[in-house]
Amino acid sequence: MRKIIAVLYRDILNGLRDWLILYLAIAPLLIALIFRLVVPGVSDTNLNLVMKHGEDQQLVSYLDDFAKIEYVDSLEDIEERVLRMDDVFGVMTVDEKVEVITQGNERREMIDALKLLINRHCHSDVEVPINIMISDVGWGESPLKIEGANILILFTSVFGGMLILLNMVDEKMSNTLSSINVSTISRFEFVVGKSILGFILPIVGSIGALLILEFETINIAHLVITLLSIGLTSVVIGFAIGVYNDEPIAAIASMKGVFIPLILSVAGAIYLSDQLQVLLFWSPFYWAYQNINAILLNESSTYLIFRNSFNIFIISLAVFAILRKRIIRGFD
Repeated sequence: MRKIIAVLYRDILNGLRDWLILYLAIAPLLIALIFRLVVPGVSDTNLNLVMKHGEDQQLVSYLDDFAKIEYVDSLEDIEERVLRMDDVFGVMTVDEKVEVITQGNERREMIDALKLLINRHCHSDVEVPINIMISDVGWGESPLKIEGANILILFTSVFGGMLILLNMVDEKMSNTLSSINVSTISRFEFVVGKSILGFILPIVGSIGALLILEFETINIAHLVITLLSIGLTSVVIGFAIGVYNDEPIAAIASMKGVFIPLILSVAGAIYLSDQLQVLLFWSPFYWAYQNINAILLNESSTYLIFRNSFNIFIISLAVFAILRKRIIRGFD
């Protein structure tokens, strides 16, 4: 165990020296943050209001069902917010009357809709020509947000293999890889020590990204099991490529080939009919996609997660069996 920890410690130092670990750890978080800013939710509205703190609570509760409301402290703050580039309407109560503050260049239909809503609140006995219907399409989140988060996690899982690949290249460049055969550390201990970061980094990055995207209610245990299983495939491929490359650029170029089956698996899972998805059973990324999709929708079960993860494990063993001789020759 001490030798395994020594290999892990060496990889951490090398990664921090080259900013590699920090980059691969922060990249999913930055992508998730950008994604959160540009992707709306299912219940997002185009009607945005600004109101003072302490405004009439009945009015606030009523408008909150139809609009996104910001709160400020004074009339000057309302005017400042309304004058910005985006379409935001100020709403305030003056002498028991509700006034709407506009900049003058807002969309006319949004102004009319806001006035009708306020009129409906102030004159509940008056019929207003607005039909409001609420329907449940079976999604608690935006489909784009679900699919984007799923793809982000799959790409993050590949980062673990990429980290191992670059660490192996670093070992070859420093001429330390060949010395493993004559050192006191066994090849097994060396491989385990090199693999630890390849499993930890995707788990940390994926959980952090999902928290940023506000998936707080997901089953973390199911996610970790899925990432460990798909991480095994990435780790095997990372070793297979790393032991045969002497410089980072060529190694990364070779690793890019992993993204082809990943993208094909996701596209097939989304667009192919249920009858044709049997064509994707060879891909570990397909089974990981199914797991992650169920996790994000809070529909995952222990049976589903372990069944799909077992499929990923079997495929990973097959990949290792194919690449085993290549990896062993790379250590010699």
